[in-house]
Amino acid sequence: MKRKFTQGLTFLLLCTLLFLLPFNAVAASGTVGEYNPSKPENLLPQHLRGESALVMDAETGEILFEKNANDIRYPASTTKIMTVYLGILFGNLDQTVTVSESCLQLPEDASRIPLEAGQEINFKDLLCATMVASGNEGANLIAEVIAGSVPAFANMMNLKAQELGCTSTHFVNPHGLHDDNQVSTAKDLAIIAAAAMQDETFREIAGLHQFTVPPNNVNQGKTLYARDSAFKTQSSNEDRKQYYFEYSTGVKTGFTTPAGYCYVASAQKDGQNLISVTLKATSYNRTFLDSKRLLLYGFSQYTSTSITEIYKQNPKVVDISSFALDDSNMGRLELLIRKQDPLADDQLSGRIGGDLSYLAIYNTRTSFRFIRRLEAPIVAGDVIGEMTYTPQDGGQTIIYELVASRNINRRDAIAPSLEEIFAFAQSDPNPFPPLSLELILIVLLPIIVVILFFKFIISLFKRRRRKARRSRRSSFRRALSLSKRGNRYFR
Repeated sequence: MKRKFTQGLTFLLLCTLLFLLPFNAVAASGTVGEYNPSKPENLLPQHLRGESALVMDAETGEILFEKNANDIRYPASTTKIMTVYLGILFGNLDQTVTVSESCLQLPEDASRIPLEAGQEINFKDLLCATMVASGNEGANLIAEVIAGSVPAFANMMNLKAQELGCTSTHFVNPHGLHDDNQVSTAKDLAIIAAAAMQDETFREIAGLHQFTVPPNNVNQGKTLYARDSAFKTQSSNEDRKQYYFEYSTGVKTGFTTPAGYCYVASAQKDGQNLISVTLKATSYNRTFLDSKRLLLYGFSQYTSTSITEIYKQNPKVVDISSFALDDSNMGRLELLIRKQDPLADDQLSGRIGGDLSYLAIYNTRTSFRFIRRLEAPIVAGDVIGEMTYTPQDGGQTIIYELVASRNINRRDAIAPSLEEIFAFAQSDPNPFPPLSLELILIVLLPIIVVILFFKFIISLFKRRRRKARRSRRSSFRRALSLSKRGNRYFR
């Protein structure tokens, strides 16, 4: 009996361990610290809580991972991405608008900024408040200001979605409160968000985690907090820290009961911009964890460097003339690099295994020029020249200063160069050199040489004439002698 009891207890413990093991494994897989994005098997669909998910390259539109990305879903308040984007495109950001009674007609449980009838508000402040607080009346007011009515604005939203290439999206209202005919997909929402994030004003608004509505004609204003502030900003709360993503740049949460919890996120790392979408999750926190997994996986698919790093691997070296003879490097000078604008983005990124050649981009997109003579003396820190980088995408040209890395002294008692002589002559107020023995010798020396040369020629000529005279005299004497001998013979 005792043996059977022991066997039964053992069996019960084994069943309990087997029952708890999957939950421990799921809990471990849900812990951000345990997640390794470098292993693709860790991003299988069962690791994502949302029923639809996607991560996309914001620049190229390439989908890096997807889960049911084309399934029709309700977009909830992620709708407001399109609403605010159109408000920026077609509205006057400096305009002051007045809150109407009609825009306030919403269900009791709808999220609000809140606004009051007759309240005056700057249009850009309205866009910020609508995005941060997910204010549904704010979305209605944007629609009325831009198109005159909600239906007319919804028509604009649909036209813009078609223009962007969305194939499964249909808008009925600007706020995202449930309507059976208001639908989209993870892929379409990513396309809309990527387009909106190209706009500088939208990026500014999308990155807000809080916003203060200024005092106005009906109240003293209010500070609003975004539902994704845990994802966008570091918190001192230990529980909230796991949801923070340091590369986050936006964008928008959404929730209705039929839609579930939704989050469209954007992030930038090493110059690479990604968009992730999570739809129909069971909580905002789970959408944040899904977004982190998606974005980390997306970034793991890229390799990146920068023009600065490429230059540092093979810095430019120049030869400096007139260097001191004790210079150990014989005038060789390595130039350091320094961006004129420290905030200028010179990152290069590309897919792992792709055909992107960073060195080819560097060689073809950079140019050098020197702004001073490569001549000693050189002081460390002197700006010797400039390097210019022109991005492939037509972005703003980036200029780098080429800086001397060390001192190079000038050689003592070295003969002046032609340029130095010319510069000295130009700077001398007296056009005539000062009289000196050296100058007299320099002037007289050519004359003396010419005189001596002519004297030499004349003396040579005279010598030849004397020689010719002696020769003639000798010939005459011999002839005379022969003549005398002949006369004696005939006698």
